[in-house]
Amino acid sequence: MDARERFLQIARFEREGDLLLLASWQWFWNETLARWRGEGLPPDVHPQEYFGFDRGEMLPINSGGPCPPFDKETLEEDATHQVIIDEDGAKKRIFKEKRGMSMDQWLEYPVKDRETWREFKKRLDPHSPLRYPVWWDEKKRHYQPRDYPLGLDVGSFFGWMRNWIGIENLSYLTVDDPGLIEEIEEYLEFYLTEIIRAVLKDVEVDCAHFWEDMAYKAGPLVSPRFVRKYMMPHYKKITELLRSYGVDIITLDSDGNIEELIPLWLESGINGVIPNEVAAGMDIVKLRKKYGKDLIIGGGIDKRALAKTRKDVEEEVMSKVPYLLSTGGYFPLVDHAVPPDVPFENYRYYLELLRKLAGRKSQ
Repeated sequence: MDARERFLQIARFEREGDLLLLASWQWFWNETLARWRGEGLPPDVHPQEYFGFDRGEMLPINSGGPCPPFDKETLEEDATHQVIIDEDGAKKRIFKEKRGMSMDQWLEYPVKDRETWREFKKRLDPHSPLRYPVWWDEKKRHYQPRDYPLGLDVGSFFGWMRNWIGIENLSYLTVDDPGLIEEIEEYLEFYLTEIIRAVLKDVEVDCAHFWEDMAYKAGPLVSPRFVRKYMMPHYKKITELLRSYGVDIITLDSDGNIEELIPLWLESGINGVIPNEVAAGMDIVKLRKKYGKDLIIGGGIDKRALAKTRKDVEEEVMSKVPYLLSTGGYFPLVDHAVPPDVPFENYRYYLELLRKLAGRKSQ
């Protein structure tokens, strides 16, 4: 059985007890890989190949960035930080010593009102050639006979707006100009629909993936009422379109505690969530018992446990993974990018435990 067949059967709850470690869902800080190369990771191999991850790819479609991108510009710089305009048009402060290990500080956003939105929207042309890789026609033919799962990023109805407008400014808009929020969401539906149709008329994909990052440790950044009013109608249009092309595995990535949002996503046609951040209170065993086969689950392995002892690693894995694998519909992964406090041997031990549970040989 190849990786594509295994992926589809696990995601559709048709294959229990099996394991797929999708390469496209295993994330590491750059600093983590730098540490591991000092602890035994060969410097001249791809980590995905070294760890024996299963091949899984996302189509190389630039659905989210402005096209053309804004010119990157450095406005200020000293020994500790830079102030820049980035490719999305946002003004940010970047802290040099913590680059890659901390969030940048957003100082100003490109969309402030209707006028700036309409200027920004000019860079969101779904038909721009820059949305697609060079030699796209050739690549489309390459994807047809394959033995690995292929996914399509299908955008965002909150995360992008947060990055373009800012969460505080977006909150004010719900009172000052809710019509602008609706205008943006309607355009995003059109924009994403055009990209999805252009891709799926020629390429058969196995899953689709939203990105939102719309929660923190105490819960969602916006109310369920906001989601239901501004987002769900557009989610439904996109998920209905995807299913018309035979795509029935539709997942969403959001950090934070997303428990309050999962029922809304399920109602919208989204049937999978990752990475289920443990520090924010996400409990994947609880989710499975609550939602059964209605919800595909990815992640939920506490990155903090992997930074401790082998015993802690084993307790974390054994308290969750055997049960989740036995139910199907589960893809193990750490609940965010693996941080650099995780020792190389702990991560190897984590993978060894997973493969033993599924009766597969370690790499």
